[in-house]
Amino acid sequence: MSAYPLTPHQLAELKRTSNNKCAECSSQNPAWASVSYGIVICLDCAGIHRGLGVHVSFVRSITMDDWSSDQFDRMMRGGNDKWNEYWDKNASAAELASCNVTDNVVDRKEMVQKLKAKYESEIARSYRELLSLADGASRGDTDSSSNILSVSHQHSASSLPKKVVLPEDPLPTVKLYEDETFSFLLSMLLQSKKLLIAWGIFGIGSASYVQRLGHSYTSAAVLVMTAGIPYFFTKMGAKLLGAVQMKNRQNAFKSAKNLLLERITVGRATRLANCDVYYPPLSSSGERKAKVGFVFYPGALVDRTAYSPVATMLSDRGIMVVVANLEPIRLLFNVYNYNLREKIMRMINDALFLGGNGIWEIDEWSIGGHSMGCFAAITAVAQEMSSTVKKVVLYGTGAYPDKTYSDCPPLRDAAGVNALVINGSEDLIATSTILAGPRKEKIFQENMPPPLPANTTASGDRGYTVRKTIVGGNHAGCAAYGPQTFPTPDGVRTITLEEQQKMTAKLTADFLLDS
Repeated sequence: MSAYPLTPHQLAELKRTSNNKCAECSSQNPAWASVSYGIVICLDCAGIHRGLGVHVSFVRSITMDDWSSDQFDRMMRGGNDKWNEYWDKNASAAELASCNVTDNVVDRKEMVQKLKAKYESEIARSYRELLSLADGASRGDTDSSSNILSVSHQHSASSLPKKVVLPEDPLPTVKLYEDETFSFLLSMLLQSKKLLIAWGIFGIGSASYVQRLGHSYTSAAVLVMTAGIPYFFTKMGAKLLGAVQMKNRQNAFKSAKNLLLERITVGRATRLANCDVYYPPLSSSGERKAKVGFVFYPGALVDRTAYSPVATMLSDRGIMVVVANLEPIRLLFNVYNYNLREKIMRMINDALFLGGNGIWEIDEWSIGGHSMGCFAAITAVAQEMSSTVKKVVLYGTGAYPDKTYSDCPPLRDAAGVNALVINGSEDLIATSTILAGPRKEKIFQENMPPPLPANTTASGDRGYTVRKTIVGGNHAGCAAYGPQTFPTPDGVRTITLEEQQKMTAKLTADFLLDS
C-alpha cells in the first residue's frame, strides 16, 4: 500500500481540538501519534510508547513519516477524546489511580510504569481491537456502526497487528573467542619489536642457564624456552581473555529492539545478512534519494541493535544509516585478514539494492564507529577510501589504530577528510590509558586531521577535526545497552539516555549534512 507525507489539510484534520495536546501528559502541539489508539502524543511520551513494542503501540511521526490512507483513516476514527473517554468509562478506580498521569508526575521512571500498566491492560487491548473492527467496517469487511467505539470492552473482536520477529543471531562459544584472541595476541607479539627483543633475550638467557647447569640438550631446551613457554603463556592469556569477552557481551535494551521492529514493520528499516539498514523518508515526489549514507561499525562486543535509537533519528533527518553486522563475536581484533573496503562496499551495495525497499540513490557516503569500531572507520578511510569518503564520525574514542590492529597511515594525510569526534564528559573508557598507554591522546592528535580553527570553515584539500563533548554523557550512552564494565568501568551519566542520544544524533546529522 502506498504511503506519503501528510498534506497540510490532513495535518489540520489530525490536530483538531481534542488532539492539540498530548493524550498522556497534555503537552502542547504534540507531533507524534500512536496509530494503534488513534491518539496524538508528544516526543517524550512517544519514546515510552515505542518501548512498549509495535504490537502494543505503533508510533509514527506526524511530520516526518509517510502515512498510508488506512493509517490516517484510523486516526480520524480515533482521537484523544475517544480513547480517554473509553479508558475513564471502563477502568476501575484502582486502575485510574495507578495508571493515569497527573500534573505532579515528573519522574520519567514513574511515567514509564504508569503507561506500561495502562497500555498492557485488557482495556487497552480491547480498544485496539475495537478500533481494528471499525477499520474493517469502513472497508466493508463487517457491519459498521456509528458508535462502535462506545461499546464496553468485553464485547470486542480479536484483530491484533501482526508481530515482526527478528531471526536469532548465532551464539559464539568461549572457544571461538579463545581462538580469535590467541591469533590477535600472537600477531601483536610478532609485530612488536620490544616484545620480540624480550622474547629473544629470554631464550638466550634460558640457553645460557641450561649450559651452566651442564645439560647436553641445549638446542631442545632453547627451543622450549624461546618458543614453547611464550606459546603456553599466550595460550593461557587467550583462554582468560576469551572467557572475559564472552561474559562482557552487551545486548541491546528491549526498547531498542522494539524500535527496530517498528521501523521494519513500516518499511523504514531492514535486517540483512551483512548489516542493518535504516531508510530515510521518501522525497515529496516519492523518489528514493538521499544526500548522505552513513556506514557505522559498532563498539566491541556490542549488539548492533543497540544503535537503533540514534540510527532512527539520523534516518529521520534524511540520512541512510548502515550498521555493520559483526556477529557472532561482535569484534574486529584487527583487519589484516578483513578486507575493509570490500566489506564496506558490499554493505553499501546490499543497502541500495537488496533491502526490499526499492533501489536507492545516495549522493555521498561517510563512515563512522563507536569505541573500537572507530578503528575500522579510521583505517578504511586512511588506507584507501579517502578519494570517495570525506567525512568520518567517531563516538567514544581517543585512541588511534596501532600496528596490532592495522597498518593505518595518518588520517591527516588523507586530502580533504573531515572528522567529528563525540565523547561524553563522564566517559571513563575513552579516556582510559590501560590498553593504549599514556601517549594515547598525543598519538591520536598527531594522526587525526588538525583541529578546525575558531570562526573558520573547511575549504580545499585541508581536512579538519571537530571535537564535541556531551556534558553528562558516558561511553555507552550513544547506544541502548549497558552498564559497561569492560575493559574498565564506564562513568555514570548525569543526563538521561534519551538526552545523550538526541544530542549525539543532532551533532552527527548537522556535521554530515553541513547544517
